Amino acid sequence: MKKKLNKRAEYLFYDRQVSFFNLLRVFTLFFLFSTIIVSSISANNILQDIKLSVQHKNASISKVLDDISQKTGYSVLVRDNDIDTKQKISVDMKDKTLDQILATIFRGMNVKYDIEGKTISVYKPNMLSFTSVDQKKKTISGVIYDPDGEPVIGANILEKGTVDNGTISDMNGQFSLNVGDNATLVVSFVGFKNQEIVVRGKDKINVRLANDSELLDEVVVVGYMTQKKGLVTGAVSNMKVDETVKALPTTSAGNILVGKLAGVNVSTPSALPGAAPSISIRTGSSWYRDSNKNPQPVTYVIDGVVRGSGDFNNLSPNEIEDISVLKDAASAAIYGSRSAGGVIIVTTKKGNRGKPTFNYSYGFSVDTRTKNSDLTSAVEAGELYSRINGSADPAGWAWGQDELDYFRNNINGGWGYDQLETVWRNPTTQTHNLSVNGGSDKVRYFGAASYVKQEGFLQPLTYDKYNIRINVTADITKDLEVFAGIALYNNFTGNAVFEDAGANFGKLRVWQPDQPVYTDSGQYIDYGWIANMGAAVDGKGGYNKTTMLKPQAIFSATYKAPFLKGLSAKLSYSRSWNNEVNKKFYMNYDVAQMKKSGTNNRIFSTKDEDIISLRRVNWVGKDYIERKSGWSDDKQLNFQLSYENVFNNVHRVAGTFVTEWYEGKGSDVTGGRETFPVYLTDQFWAASSARADTWGDGATDWVSGRMSYIGQFSYSYADKYLASFSFREDGSMNFAPNQRWGLFPAGSLGWVISEENFFNKSAVQFLKLRASVGLTGDDSVGGWQWQESYKADGKNAYFGETVARSVGITYGSVVNPNITWEKSMNYNIGVDMNFLNHWRLSADYWYRNTYDILDTRVVSLPNTFSLSMPAENYGEMKAQGFDLQLGYNGQSGDFSYFGNLTMSYGWNEITKQDFAENAQWIDVAQGKSSSYIKGWEFDKIIRTQEELDAFNREHPNYKHNGLSPALGMMVFKDLNGPDGEPDGIINDWDRVMLRSKNFPVVYGLNLGGSWKGLSLDMMFSGKLGEKKWMKDLAGGVEWNRMWNQWYYDSWTPETPNATLPKRVSANNSKTYETDCEFWLKDASFMRLKYLTVSYDLPKGQFYNKVFDNVRFFVTGTNLFVLSNFNKNYYDPEIGNGNAFPVSRSWNFGVDVKF
Repeated sequence: MKKKLNKRAEYLFYDRQVSFFNLLRVFTLFFLFSTIIVSSISANNILQDIKLSVQHKNASISKVLDDISQKTGYSVLVRDNDIDTKQKISVDMKDKTLDQILATIFRGMNVKYDIEGKTISVYKPNMLSFTSVDQKKKTISGVIYDPDGEPVIGANILEKGTVDNGTISDMNGQFSLNVGDNATLVVSFVGFKNQEIVVRGKDKINVRLANDSELLDEVVVVGYMTQKKGLVTGAVSNMKVDETVKALPTTSAGNILVGKLAGVNVSTPSALPGAAPSISIRTGSSWYRDSNKNPQPVTYVIDGVVRGSGDFNNLSPNEIEDISVLKDAASAAIYGSRSAGGVIIVTTKKGNRGKPTFNYSYGFSVDTRTKNSDLTSAVEAGELYSRINGSADPAGWAWGQDELDYFRNNINGGWGYDQLETVWRNPTTQTHNLSVNGGSDKVRYFGAASYVKQEGFLQPLTYDKYNIRINVTADITKDLEVFAGIALYNNFTGNAVFEDAGANFGKLRVWQPDQPVYTDSGQYIDYGWIANMGAAVDGKGGYNKTTMLKPQAIFSATYKAPFLKGLSAKLSYSRSWNNEVNKKFYMNYDVAQMKKSGTNNRIFSTKDEDIISLRRVNWVGKDYIERKSGWSDDKQLNFQLSYENVFNNVHRVAGTFVTEWYEGKGSDVTGGRETFPVYLTDQFWAASSARADTWGDGATDWVSGRMSYIGQFSYSYADKYLASFSFREDGSMNFAPNQRWGLFPAGSLGWVISEENFFNKSAVQFLKLRASVGLTGDDSVGGWQWQESYKADGKNAYFGETVARSVGITYGSVVNPNITWEKSMNYNIGVDMNFLNHWRLSADYWYRNTYDILDTRVVSLPNTFSLSMPAENYGEMKAQGFDLQLGYNGQSGDFSYFGNLTMSYGWNEITKQDFAENAQWIDVAQGKSSSYIKGWEFDKIIRTQEELDAFNREHPNYKHNGLSPALGMMVFKDLNGPDGEPDGIINDWDRVMLRSKNFPVVYGLNLGGSWKGLSLDMMFSGKLGEKKWMKDLAGGVEWNRMWNQWYYDSWTPETPNATLPKRVSANNSKTYETDCEFWLKDASFMRLKYLTVSYDLPKGQFYNKVFDNVRFFVTGTNLFVLSNFNKNYYDPEIGNGNAFPVSRSWNFGVDVKF
C-alpha cells in the first residue's frame, strides 16, 4: 500500500553507515522521542481526568466530536485524511473518561492523541518524518489559513516528489520545513483542496486553502488562455471526463457530450459500426446553398490545434482530460473565421509526478434494436394485397386462400419468411483501454492505447479502431518546459456491399414475406431479383473495406522569463498526415431457382432436391476490383507571447499575443479493372489489363491555408470587476487577395456581486453577472470561387473543318472576386450563481445576427447566356435563445448524490434571402424561420355515402391529383387559387403554414450517487415541443410488408370509422401522401441515454497487493424512450419507420489500477 505523507504526518528512521551526522541524527531522534513520550503521558493524564456522558445513535463521528467539544471545552481536531469523520457510529457511555470515550469512537483505527492547550489532535502515527538541515537546502516557513483567514491546525506540508520530507502546521497554523530552492510544496488538509506552491526564491509562504467543494477556482481553457472558472466572463461550459464517462460503450467521443452541456445538441447515432453523432452549438443562423454541407460547423480544437470533427470523434474517452465549449463571441471569436458555429476545446491528459500508475479497463457490450414501425405479417400482407387490388394483380403477387393457409400454419405462425431475422446478428462491441501516468520532477509522461472492435447486424459491417497517444512534458531548466504529443489513429471499416447498410436494413425489413433466403443446405434462393440479400451480407458478392491511418504530432516549448514575473513565450508546431484507402471487390454469384406451388406460386420449396437450375445474378454488370486512395496533410505553427500577474493582490492582469500559420493539402486517385479471364480473385493481376476493362480517376490537388494574428486579454479587480477583450485577424486563401483579411473582435464584462461588502452570502454564496458582444466569422464557403476556371465540355467541341464533335473545354462559372466572409454579430448576457450551499445555476440569453451569407442570387438571364452566375454575400439571418444549467450536490453520511439539468431553446428568422418574382408567399423563406413547416389543411376522411354526397354538393368542382372525391378518401380544404379565390382544385395555391417554427427544447438530466464504493450514474436526454412527419408510413408498396395499421385500421366499407383512409395501389394516384397535419405528430421524448452501476472493491484485501483499485461496472445505453411517437410509430430519433435503428446496449466491464 502506498503511504502518502500528505495524508498523514509520519516519522521516518534511517539505517545508514555510522558517521558523525548519523550519530547526530540518532541523538536528535532520541531527544524527540523522549519529548513525544512525555507529551503522551501528559495527554493520557488529561484524557483520564475528564469524565462526561455521550449518547448518540447512528451519528457521524464529526457530530459526536462536536458534542464532546461543547461539553469539555476541548476542541477535538482530526488531522488525518485517512480517518473518515463521516462514518456513522452509535455511542452510549455515561460518566466515562474522555480516554474511554475516544477509544470507543476510534475503535480499530489505531489512532494517537496530542494535546496542546485546549486542542486534542487525533492522527494515525504510521510514519512521521523529521528532516535534518541539509547544507544544500534552506528553511521555508509560513502560515496556513482557511478561506476565512483563520489558522489551520494540523495541515500537512510535503515537499513534492518526496515521501519523507514533510511536516504539519501548529496551533497557530505555522510551519517550518527544510527544502531545496527549486522545491514545490504540497499543502493538504481534510475538507480543503490540495495546493501546490513553488518555493523558488522565497523564504516565507502564507497559504490560504480553498474549500474542497468550491468549483470556482477550476481552470478552464478559453481560447489561447486559461482562466479560473469564477472569473470567466463568456458563455463557456466545461466537463471533466471521469471514470463513469469512460465506461460508456462508444466508438465516438461526441456521444459523451449528450445532455452534459447546455446549448450543445448531440444527435443519437444509428447502430451502424463507427457511426458518429452530429453536433451543433445553439440554433443556427445561416444556410448553405449546398445541402450536403453544414452551415456554421462546429470548430474542434485538440491540444491547441484546430482539427476536424472526425479527429474529435476518433478520440477515446481514455485520452481526454476535459472538454470546454465556447458558445458566445466573447470566448469563441478568438478562433475568428471558424467560430460562427461555436468551438469545442479538448485537452488530452498529461503526466503527473510520481511512480507510474497503470490503468486498464475492458468492456463488452451486446446491442439490440430499438423500435421501428410495426409491419404486416405474410398473411396480413397477402390479404391486404387482395383488399387493395381485388381481382386485379398489378404486381403479380396475388395470394390464393391455399397459400394464405399454408403460411398461417407452417411458416412462423403466419409471419412468413423474415429476411432480416434470417441474416441478423446482435451487434457487439469490445473495448480495451490501457494508460500509464507518472514521471519525475523533470519529466512527466502519459501514454494511452485503446482498441475498439464493433460488429454490426450484418456480417460485412465491422469497425475496428486503434488509438495510441503519448504525451511527454519535460522541464529542461527551471524556466524552460517542452512538450511532445504523438497520436496515431488506425481505423478499419467493413461496409455494406449491396447499396449501403441503411438501404440493406430497410429492404430486409419489408421484403416479400413469401420469399426465403436459403435452401435447407444454405444455398442462395433465386426470388426473381437482381440479387439475394443473404448472399450480399454473407460476403458472396465481394467486399467493400476502408482503412484509415492518421498520425499526429505536436511539439511545443514554453519559456518563462526570469527577468519579469508572469512573462512567458511559447512556440508550438503541429503536423498530421492522413491516408484513407477504400478497397472494393464486387462479383456476381449463382442463385438456385426453386420449385414453387400454390395457386399463385407463392409457396417456395427450400429442399435442395427441388432446385430446378442455377442462375447467375447480375447485381453488377461485370465482376470488378477497385482501389481508391486519398491522402492529405496539414501543419500549423504558432508563436505565443503571454503575460499574467497580480498586482497589490487585487489587480489580476493576463494577456497573450499569437501568430498562427496553417496550411493543408491533399488529393486522391482511383483505379479499377473488370473481367477476370482465368481466375477470380481480389488481385489486379487476375483482372483484364485491356484498356477497355481498365479505368482511373483522381481529384484535383488542393491546397488551403490561412494566416492569423491573435490577441486575448483579461483584467479583474479584486476578482470582483472583470473585463476581457480579444481580437483575431484571419487571412484565408478561400478569398481573393483584396478580400482575404477579416478582423473579429470581442469583448465582455463581469461583476461578481457576491464579493461586494453589502452582499449577504448566507443564502447565495456566489453571484456573477456577465455580458459579451463580438463578431465571429465563417470561411467554409469553398475555395477558389474568385478565380476563373475551365471545365470539360463533353463531346460538344468542333475543331477545324471536321463536323465531328470532340471533347473540349469551356468556361466555368462567372467569377465573383468580392466573395468574402460570412459574419455573425453575437450578444450574450448571463448569470452564474451558487446558492443554498448545494445548488449552482448558470443561465444565458443570446442573440446572433449573421450577414453576408453566401448564396446564388435569383436573377433572370437570357436563354443565350450559357454561363452560370456566381454566389454573392448578401443573405441575412438572425437567431436567439436561452441556455440553462442547474446542478445540485449533496451528502448524507456515506451517501453522496448529485443532479444536473441542462436545457436550451433557440429560434431563428431569415431576414434577407432572394426569391423568384412569381413565388408564392408560402415558398418565400424571407421573414420565416428556417424550420417552418408548410402543407395542406386536412379536412376529413369521407366515410359514408351521405358524407360523399354532401361534400360533392358543397364542392362540385373538387379535384386533387386528378381525382374526384370518393369513399375512404382524404380530402383537403380548398383555400385559394391563382386568382386569390378557392377554385375547387387542391394544388400548391392551397398550402398553408402548419407550423411557423419547429425548434424543440433540448434537455438533459444527469442523476447519480455513491455509497461505500457503490455508484450509480444515469443520464436522461430528450426534446420537447418538436413535430415530426410520420408520412413515410403512408408510403411503401402492397407487395411488400408495410405498416400494419393499413391492415388493421384503414377505411373499408366494413370499417368506415377507421383512423386511416382507404389504401389504394402504389401504382395509382392517391391523396393520402399529401403533407398535412394528419401526418404531423408531436415527437417529444425522454430517452434513458445511459445507466451505469459500478462497484469499487474494498481496500486492504489480498488483491491490493497487485491492484490499487478494482472496479466493476455495468452500463446500459438507450434503454427506453418515453414518447407517444415511439409508442405509436417508431423511435423519434430515426429518419423513418424503416431507417437503421438506434441500438440498445448492455456493457459489462472491469477497471483496474496498479
